[in-house]
Amino acid sequence: MKSVVLVDKPAGMTSFELTEKVAHIFGVSKAGHTGTLDPNVTGLMVIALDEARKAMPVLMGLEKEYAGRMLLHAEVPSADLSAAVKKFTGDIIQKPPVKSRVARIERKRTIHSFMILKIDKREVLFSVVCEAGTYIRKLIHDLGAHLGCGAQMTELRRTRVGPFSIGEAATLNRLSQKCLIPLEQALERTGLKKITIPDTLLQKARNGVPMQENQLIKKDANIDDGMVIGIYDTSGNIIALGKKSGERIRIDRVLAQ
Repeated sequence: MKSVVLVDKPAGMTSFELTEKVAHIFGVSKAGHTGTLDPNVTGLMVIALDEARKAMPVLMGLEKEYAGRMLLHAEVPSADLSAAVKKFTGDIIQKPPVKSRVARIERKRTIHSFMILKIDKREVLFSVVCEAGTYIRKLIHDLGAHLGCGAQMTELRRTRVGPFSIGEAATLNRLSQKCLIPLEQALERTGLKKITIPDTLLQKARNGVPMQENQLIKKDANIDDGMVIGIYDTSGNIIALGKKSGERIRIDRVLAQ
């Protein structure tokens, strides 16, 4: 199986538990998700089944969109809150929280949009569009520290991952074969650059042998060196992921057919 499925994660379940349940529902041995949600956070999870997991470098890098609720530890004038939010829009420096599974070193993340939707005394509804790997709980904590009063995230829902929206997702009890998105279709939606190779090169590509750019049947425009690209056969099936290096195409991950 080489498909992606969009699932609406419920509260009270870890991302790992949800992924395991999805794998069991579809009868596959392996599945992987493209971004962890805390147990109490709900919303869209993009889960890759079996061979589709090899496309994680593409799927994990997609931007995320969230809707949430925060609680300020003191009432703040709306003008001050709006000004503070602007300071946390664009490139920010963020240190992962203590309970994260990654090294706690400062790193740059891009907040594409941070909007205040509603203010009710100390309770604030907000939305965020951000780079993959951004910790929203930490974002709200840092905002509260900047305001000088403190703040905590009380509710969060992921509403979009790249081109995939929560409106397309199914709950666990409604998953079926109709929910499966072929990997080729999913990658097309992400805007992955692709090349097509002749049948004579298929076996070499599957063996990881690099190829020259002049051997390709066709390729998308504006493919830069080091960019992850999809390598397709003449029938439109993806057979590998690779990278361009000068005039050569290097094979990175081969997908079983």
